[in-house]
Amino acid sequence: MSSSQSVVSSGQPVPSDRLAEVLAAAYRHGPGKEVRPGPAPVGHRRPAGTAAVSFADLARSGPTGERLVRVLRTALAPRRFEPWNGFNEHRAYPSPRAAYLVDVALRTDAGDWRVDPVRDLLHPPTPTSTADFGATGSVQLALLTRPQRMPAGYGPLADALAELEAGHVAGALVEAAAGHGLRVTAGPGPLTSVGAAADAHDGLTIAVGPPVTPAWPRRRLTAVRSSGLGPRGFGPDPRPLPAEVFDRLVAAAYQLPPGSPAAWPGLRHAVAVGNVAGRTTGWLDLEPAGPAAGPAIRPADAIGQLQRAYSYPRSEVDVAGLPLAWLVSADIGASVRSGGPTAYRRLLHSAGALAQHVGTAAAMAGLFCRPVRAVREGTAEAAAGLPAGHDLIYLLLIGRSRVRDFAYDLSNPEVSL
Repeated sequence: MSSSQSVVSSGQPVPSDRLAEVLAAAYRHGPGKEVRPGPAPVGHRRPAGTAAVSFADLARSGPTGERLVRVLRTALAPRRFEPWNGFNEHRAYPSPRAAYLVDVALRTDAGDWRVDPVRDLLHPPTPTSTADFGATGSVQLALLTRPQRMPAGYGPLADALAELEAGHVAGALVEAAAGHGLRVTAGPGPLTSVGAAADAHDGLTIAVGPPVTPAWPRRRLTAVRSSGLGPRGFGPDPRPLPAEVFDRLVAAAYQLPPGSPAAWPGLRHAVAVGNVAGRTTGWLDLEPAGPAAGPAIRPADAIGQLQRAYSYPRSEVDVAGLPLAWLVSADIGASVRSGGPTAYRRLLHSAGALAQHVGTAAAMAGLFCRPVRAVREGTAEAAAGLPAGHDLIYLLLIGRSRVRDFAYDLSNPEVSL
């Protein structure tokens, strides 16, 4: 197809050269790409010389404001410090190198008020901005990606990591909103506004409010998470995973909180089943209709295949010892043809949100869920038997930590989530 021809997207033509551009970006973002040495990123600082608004002021603005403060604290505030981890601190969602590549802003007509979850503050877009959040009904949260916070050696891969993290953040916010009783809807939207970066691109916006009956178990919001790291590196507890725990994790793909990007179409899930009591080792393809409608496990050394596809040896990352791993893929070309050039980023957002919900289910069972992209995608895709055209987007390593209770709790004991 020549560059002058087009494919149809939602009734609108997508130029073929634009499609090629998106697919080339997806290739540059692909898992397994080499990370080269590079200078450390410049540290990001909170705005100076502006009058910030406290979370307490936001809570006093109305019923939505009070619950919104709980949502922001639950989803964004620091949770723990891991002594075995070279990168700290950790929140309710993962971030590569704990760099926190996504800023959350409360959007108003005057601009974006950046959320500071460490100090319980909202920083205004300009020194003269006044606080009028209209927090009696619905408010909008904008998720602003900051890939430049990764070391320069990550190159274009940092863009994909930032978009995946935006999905995680959206998933955490959606869970918290559903748990604290706020209606929530996530969707794509422009991120350019007063106080936003000039080169900000289309990303995620989340409409929160008004108050509703909580639709997500509160106990899931405070489940203790872990990166899976111990004093001897990354490796799971070798005991078999109980079958009922495995079934609950699989069900997490179908039990999503209302309004989550994880429900957006386009993703495919394949679970590599390893050391699970009463289950055959192999591959389980999850069907959109539900876990009961899915096929049986295809016998194979699935976990061993992923170990061979992984970019690091087993002595450093013990993938082969995991009870299961979760592979997320998508037909990027088909999604862009049907949904337009922004469909690729929506796939990354959806994958991040799904990983967040699976991570919550894992934490409820006392397991870690570590999302990674350090994998030779062609080898992993062949092992999983992915359909032609599908690309691996995300891989979740799930297991029980060998060492527990060594993380320092950073949550504020004077604040109830």
